[in-house]
Amino acid sequence: MTRLMDIRGICVASVVLQTIIFGSGSAFTKLAYDSISPMWALAVRFGLASAVFAVLFGPRIVRGLKGARLADWLPAALCMAVSYISCNVALDLTTATNVGFLMALPVVFTPILAAFVTRRRYRLAHLPFQVAVVGGLYLLCSSGGSFTFGWGEFCGLLTAVSLAGALVFGERGLARLDVVTVSGTQIFVTFAASLAGALLFDKPFDAGAVQPMAWGVVMFLALASTCLTFALQNMALTRLPSSTVSMLLTGEPIFTALFSWGVLGETLSAMGLVGAAIIIVCVVAETWIDSRAASPSGKAAGKGTAPAADPVSALADATTSASVAVPQLGVSQPQAAYERL
Repeated sequence: MTRLMDIRGICVASVVLQTIIFGSGSAFTKLAYDSISPMWALAVRFGLASAVFAVLFGPRIVRGLKGARLADWLPAALCMAVSYISCNVALDLTTATNVGFLMALPVVFTPILAAFVTRRRYRLAHLPFQVAVVGGLYLLCSSGGSFTFGWGEFCGLLTAVSLAGALVFGERGLARLDVVTVSGTQIFVTFAASLAGALLFDKPFDAGAVQPMAWGVVMFLALASTCLTFALQNMALTRLPSSTVSMLLTGEPIFTALFSWGVLGETLSAMGLVGAAIIIVCVVAETWIDSRAASPSGKAAGKGTAPAADPVSALADATTSASVAVPQLGVSQPQAAYERL
């Protein structure tokens, strides 16, 4: 039991680290738009990330996909592609803090979507915290009531819905595929979709016009905010329900607001600070409640079923040579839900 809780704690910490990276990335991305368009920035970013994954894990991903169904990986990958494309467009049309607010709304959509996709019962204990988080996010990102809704906000809302889909379908896919394979398919599909969008709807790419700072931002986004964060998120989904991961991701606007203030000069009001405090309290409370709910099932799993693969080992294994065999997940909560479909 102690080891189970330790692993869950590591997964929670990995999602928190992911929110910090995402928060900084949102602010730095707007700086890159001075010399590169959103669609080409996304295409180059995911092109570099795809190249990294292909070199390190290409054969392993191919082996992981052998015998897999499209339903195991394609829905999550498509949802992820839509979320990143809409997010980058939103960052070009509105403030980074507003985008941060809307990107955190999967906490509202994920439990509802999970009830349909994985047939997981929606627990009413989530509801008060979800309502409070929405209120806290509004205070954080709307300067105490001046929140406006335009095309940028619409794209941000689309980001939230599609990210919720990526979490739920990704959790289901991890019942059959390993972390590296799920992450790789999401990166490759997002690259293909963003490249197609850039070729169809944007001007031809002019590499010479891209400033050195923009290249540095794109490199950071490709390596840290794509390769690393995809692995962290999918690792966490092997132990945490998608609803819990979405709740933890609501901390992202806090870091987005902080980096936007330091990098872009976007100010945070006193009401915004109150909103940030509300978010932190709700995330801590939701994580504590989820841990208590998971404890009895953890005991039961230890008695009658094989434990799920250690997500820390899975992430460590992802850094080894691509010839390493794909680890098989044991019977976990995501897998049990998947097999009931």
